Amino acid sequence: MRAFLRRLHRNEESARPPNAYLGALGGVSLFCLSIVFIVGGYDLGVGSPRRLGTGAFPVITGFILAVLSLAVIAADLRDTSDAERPDWISFVAIGTALAVFALTVGRIGLVPGVFLTTITASLPDPALPFLGKLVLATLVALSCWALFIGLIGLPFDAFGGF
Repeated sequence: MRAFLRRLHRNEESARPPNAYLGALGGVSLFCLSIVFIVGGYDLGVGSPRRLGTGAFPVITGFILAVLSLAVIAADLRDTSDAERPDWISFVAIGTALAVFALTVGRIGLVPGVFLTTITASLPDPALPFLGKLVLATLVALSCWALFIGLIGLPFDAFGGF
């Protein structure tokens, strides 16, 4: 058993570290996603500082994501140490969750759309059991309803046509 563990540890040490450009590719992908948020939010209407429109949140989020993604790109290109490999499964899950949100909220309403989005985003996490994912999705969906419809008064339907 010890020989197996030593051999396994030796294989991990001799593994080739990923190129910094591969890590920066994730930052570039996030930057492209931020552009989609900004353009899509602008098309929805940003509104005014006193009365934010439906697109204000995606635009603000897009700008924040753009700045963070540029920081990720700079850090990955500057770092000379062994970088971690990108977690492409989680990246695909988050991208899929964004697509689920965009495709469902207008059709079935905010609460079920956010519920499905949260389930989709949390699927790759093995630490959280499925029941925990259901509880998390329920809490996030109800919180979004309370915040965006109840407090802010955005023109979303809580539940759309099924």
